[in-house]
Amino acid sequence: MGGGWIGLILNVVLFAGALILVGLAAVWLARQFRRTTSTAEVTVAPLEIARRRLAAGEITITEFEEIRDRLQD
Repeated sequence: MGGGWIGLILNVVLFAGALILVGLAAVWLARQFRRTTSTAEVTVAPLEIARRRLAAGEITITEFEEIRDRLQD
């Protein structure tokens, strides 16, 4: 025989590993595709960005009001 039971078990394990890798690659590709399409559709209004920056402390209230006034013109 060319390997007996050990060869048979090794072949089954390697085949199962290859199937698992193919499955994981398919899942990864699906997630990458979904991530790029969903983020491309999301647009954030400039005023919302200013609100977030104000909340994060990146800008002052005065700066926020100036941005808001410019955007409303």
